[in-house]
Amino acid sequence: MTLQGCFILLASYHIFSERAMRPVVAVEKLVFGGDGLARLSDGRVVFVPGVAPGEEVRLRIVREEKDYLLAEPEDILSPSPDRREPPCPYFGTCGGCQLQHLSYEAQVRVKTDMLRETLRRLGGLPEDLVEGVVPSPREFHYRHRLRFHVEPGTGALGFVKRRSHDLVLIRHCLLGEGSVNEVLQKLPESNAWRRLQAFTKRVKIEASPGEGLATLLFWITVEPLSADVEALAQELPRLKSVFYWVRGPKPRGPFPLDAPHGGRRLFPVPQKFFPETPNPCYFVRPGVFTQANWEINLRIIETLREVADSPPRVLDLHAGMGNFLFPLAVLSQEAQGVDTDPGAIADGEYTAAQLGLSRKVSLERLSAAETLLETWKAAETWPLVLLDPPRGGCRELLRYLPEVAKERIIYISCDPPTLARDLKFLLSAGYEVERILGFDMFPQTYHLEVLVSLKKRRG
Repeated sequence: MTLQGCFILLASYHIFSERAMRPVVAVEKLVFGGDGLARLSDGRVVFVPGVAPGEEVRLRIVREEKDYLLAEPEDILSPSPDRREPPCPYFGTCGGCQLQHLSYEAQVRVKTDMLRETLRRLGGLPEDLVEGVVPSPREFHYRHRLRFHVEPGTGALGFVKRRSHDLVLIRHCLLGEGSVNEVLQKLPESNAWRRLQAFTKRVKIEASPGEGLATLLFWITVEPLSADVEALAQELPRLKSVFYWVRGPKPRGPFPLDAPHGGRRLFPVPQKFFPETPNPCYFVRPGVFTQANWEINLRIIETLREVADSPPRVLDLHAGMGNFLFPLAVLSQEAQGVDTDPGAIADGEYTAAQLGLSRKVSLERLSAAETLLETWKAAETWPLVLLDPPRGGCRELLRYLPEVAKERIIYISCDPPTLARDLKFLLSAGYEVERILGFDMFPQTYHLEVLVSLKKRRG
C-alpha cells in the first residue's frame, strides 16, 4: 500500500470511529420551540432540531450548557411515519420554520401536545382543559406579511439563518401569499430599488387580500428622493402603495399619493359579523399590526363571538386597529379600545366609520397599564375585558385586572409560556377557566395562538 493510501485509510478509520462514538438517542417529544427532547445514557437532556417523537437518532453535539446540551441530527436511524421530505429548499438553514419535516396532521398533534404540556408545567392547569388546536385551512401560502433584511450592496432580500446573524437570500417563501411572493421576486430587478437599497435596512411586504395586491414598507437611513419612491410603485404592478420610515412615530406615504384609502390594505370580513354593512372590510396601513394568517384570524373572531355571548360593555386593552373589538362591538352597547400605536388608532377610527360603528366604539392612544390604573382609580368595572398582548404577556396588568374585570376575561395569546404564567395568577385571583382552544396561526412553525375564556368565581 502506498503512503497516500495509508493516510486515506487512517482518515477513513478516524471518521468511522468518530461517527461510531456519537450518541444514539430516542426522541421523547417535541417541546415548545420545535426541538426534540432526548436523554443521553448518563441522563442529561439534549435538544435536537428536525426530529419527530419516537425516532432513534444519532447525534452530533454542538454545544454543552450547564443543564442541557444542543445537538444536530446526523442520522435518522428509525424514521417516524409522520416524517416527510421538507418541501422548502431553505428548510434547516432559514430560521423561519421548524416543522416542515412533519406532515401537517402531525404538526397539529404536536402543537396540541406542546400547548397542554406547557400550560400544565408552567401554569398547573390540567391538560384536559385544552380542547385542541384548530388547523389552518392552508398549510402553505397563508402569510399575508413578511419582513426581510436587505443584503448590503446587492439589495437582495433574506431571512436570518438559524442560530446565526447571517442572511439566507430568498426568492420565494412557501409561507408567503401570492402577491407578496411576486413583489419579493421582482423587487431586486427594479431600477428604483437599486438606487434605494444602499441605504435600506429592512423591508416589509404585506398583502391586501381584498384587492389581490401588496404594499411595501422599507426602513431607510436617509431621506429618499420622492421620484425614486414613486418610480418603485410604478415599476412593480402588483404594488398598491409604498411607504418608507426614516424616523418619527409613523411612516411616510402613500406613494402614489392618490392610492385608494390612503394606501391602506383591505381585509374582507364576513357579512355575518357586520350584518348592517355591505361588503365589510378592515382598512389597515402598512406597518400596522394584523394577524399573519387571515383565515385563522377569522376563525378566532368567530369563536370569540361565541364565547363572549353579547356582553353589554367591552374593554379591549390591546385593541390595535380594532380586529377583535369591532365584531364584539356589534353585539354590545359600548366598546372601548386602547393601543399605543398611533397608526393603529387612526386605522381603527377609519374602519369604524366604514363599518358604521363610530358612535358605539371609542378608540384612544393609551397604554393598557395606564388605562387599567385609571379605570381602577375611578372605581369603574367592565363585564368583559379583552386581552391580546405581545409575547411578554400581561404581567404589568395583573395587579389591577381582577378589580376591573368583574365578570369575564378573554385572553388571546401568541406565547403559551407567558400565558401559563398569567393564568396561574388569574386562577389564584378568583377566576376559573371556561374554554382553552388553540389556533394554528403559523403552520410549519412551533408558534400558535391560544384563546382562553375566564369567568369570575361566585362567592
